[in-house]
Amino acid sequence: MQMYEKKNLMHTAKIAFLSMLAIVFLVASCKETSPTTLEVTVVDSNGIVISEAKVWLEAEPTDTTHNAIAVQDSTASNNVGKAYFDLTKYYKPGQIGVMQIKVKGFYFGLTGEVLAEITELERNQVLLQLQ
Repeated sequence: MQMYEKKNLMHTAKIAFLSMLAIVFLVASCKETSPTTLEVTVVDSNGIVISEAKVWLEAEPTDTTHNAIAVQDSTASNNVGKAYFDLTKYYKPGQIGVMQIKVKGFYFGLTGEVLAEITELERNQVLLQLQ
């Protein structure tokens, strides 16, 4: 009778261990990832912020055969000269490396352009000077 109880205890311990492993993996897989964002600060040649400037992004992949992602988005800078973009949708799960995006701006005859390097899952920032 003692052998039967020992086997039953081992069986219960195995089930408990496997259940704990399943719970740990489930919780770890449900973790929300950070968004990939770009914050553009628009200034003039004197360093004064420009509100309501038109800011747009252009990015073309170098290999359009295997990667058909093309970023084309635009917005206006807010009252403190900032324009915000959420680039999370442009990254595929497991994709690595840095994306390069051309940031262009326009405000009543002033124009500017800068190249921004975007790192996944981070808040990226760039300064765009219009002249």
